[in-house]
Amino acid sequence: MDDSKATPAHHRFETVCLEHFAALVESVGVKRFSAAMGLSTRQVNRILNAVQPNPIERLIKAFQSAEVEAGDRTLDFICGEMGGHFVRTINDEDATLNAIRECAEAIAAMSDGKVDDADRREIREAISALESVLSATGRRRKN
Repeated sequence: MDDSKATPAHHRFETVCLEHFAALVESVGVKRFSAAMGLSTRQVNRILNAVQPNPIERLIKAFQSAEVEAGDRTLDFICGEMGGHFVRTINDEDATLNAIRECAEAIAAMSDGKVDDADRREIREAISALESVLSATGRRRKN
């Protein structure tokens, strides 16, 4: 995108993405980061100087281009690789109803006494839904 046509919001988005990428690189240094990514130090420096596309910006745009459910599954996979899981923020009423439904599905999935991969997914979804309720409650207290 030509900078003369970039909106202030888009420019801010690019800046924030670049700041996050720079923080990742700085955390281990350009040489180590580039080696781990399979990139040359020149490529990493070109990303840092906004000459090459920023992978963080591209990843976010990929999520924004997809259906919400597909993006959520991919975010949950990425979070899982980092030792956590993704929880989408939703309003209070929807969060509560969703948590009830997800917990019921998790209980039903485990009712046979065996826990397989599908059951684990249901359990993670129930935990995420419950965390969403806690998050909504926390937001309400701050307001």
